[in-house]
Amino acid sequence: MPTKVPEKPVTASDTKLMFLKFSRVLTYIVYGYSLVASAFLALGFILLLFSASTSAAFTQFIYRVAAAFLEPFRGIFPAHPVSETGYFSASALFAIMVYLFVALMLHALITYVTSKQVKHQQELDTLLAAQEANKTATY
Repeated sequence: MPTKVPEKPVTASDTKLMFLKFSRVLTYIVYGYSLVASAFLALGFILLLFSASTSAAFTQFIYRVAAAFLEPFRGIFPAHPVSETGYFSASALFAIMVYLFVALMLHALITYVTSKQVKHQQELDTLLAAQEANKTATY
């Protein structure tokens, strides 16, 4: 089956391809944010559970960063004491699950957008090759 040559010339900087690349980059950024949030929340959860010293600079840093990621989930569930100073934070655990679920969905979206981008690039390459063949055939 011969390749259909488009009436309008195809250029390498196709609008759809640029949109796919932009959406892929944007999705990677949000995906990275979700993974970083999950990591800090998990560290904060473990430090809180095992009564990490709040005078340690590392612990303070983790608690500060994790608090920002936990803000939308704060107060959903009460914290339960597990020792004199250790607490089980169900809100943090719930936040970790939500961020990981979002990351999982974004991973699926990245896979989908990447496959669309590759398919569209192959179509463009085929059309460009057909245009070049058409040009050389007319000379």
